[in-house]
Amino acid sequence: MTGRKTRSRAAAVTAALTGCALLLTGCGIKRTGVIESGHAAAAKVPGGKNIAVLYFISKDGDRLVPVPFSIGTDYILAPTPLLRVLLNGPIGPSSAAGLTTQLPKVPGDKSDAVTVRRSPQDKGLTVQVPFAVSGLSELARAQLVCTIGVSGVRDTVSPVTIEGTDTTLPSADCRTSQR
Repeated sequence: MTGRKTRSRAAAVTAALTGCALLLTGCGIKRTGVIESGHAAAAKVPGGKNIAVLYFISKDGDRLVPVPFSIGTDYILAPTPLLRVLLNGPIGPSSAAGLTTQLPKVPGDKSDAVTVRRSPQDKGLTVQVPFAVSGLSELARAQLVCTIGVSGVRDTVSPVTIEGTDTTLPSADCRTSQR
């Protein structure tokens, strides 16, 4: 009788290990990269419609992270001050969470050169910054485009043109493909 119990246990252990091995192999499904499509996800942020969204870079440096931003429930932050807040980089909990920026800081004496205006013929918004933009990384460009494109005009995702001291970049939308 002891031999049967041992064989039964051995068979049960073998079956369990085989099942685990099959689960670990993933049934032959290969890993894929991120599937890119559409605009950045919209999210309802507690606190009402006067909340803007700043886009910073994850602590791993590989993607944008939306960060809700508000200076009060009765006040809507205009696009130009919002851009200035973005250029100052993450602070408080965002900084503590390891979020970063790839945008250069703008010295206080040049902060008047940071502006946001409507593009000609209502084709979105134009961000003007006092630094060269041709060498900005894709993530840095996406920080500008997504922050202003999503929060610059309420209830609208606007295309954004970036104008620097060296060139003007083509208009772009905030898309998830800009990581």
